Amino acid sequence: MTTERDVIEFIIVPPYERRVAVAAAKERFEHYLGNRFPGLTFKVAAFAPVGDEDEFCIVPIMNFLDDEGRSRMCVEPKRWVLQDIAQACKEFDLHGLRHFAA
Repeated sequence: MTTERDVIEFIIVPPYERRVAVAAAKERFEHYLGNRFPGLTFKVAAFAPVGDEDEFCIVPIMNFLDDEGRSRMCVEPKRWVLQDIAQACKEFDLHGLRHFAA
């Protein structure tokens, strides 16, 4: 039995220089991305040694448990999806006022 599922969860790793600002706006940032991409969920991680330290790194969560409890791999997301998410991260106003949340 083949089970396929699209990636629905992503981890966002901020650029090193912006990690403090991203951490301060974490909840607002996650909400912004969730509203911008309905049906997907996002978790902001602390800085990790992945990707380019000058850009947001978008890490898709590629595995899930099927109904029988077996670990399965998701269908790899299209490159344009990752690029759209990265662009949305760049556009987010990290220093915006809370009542102006996206």
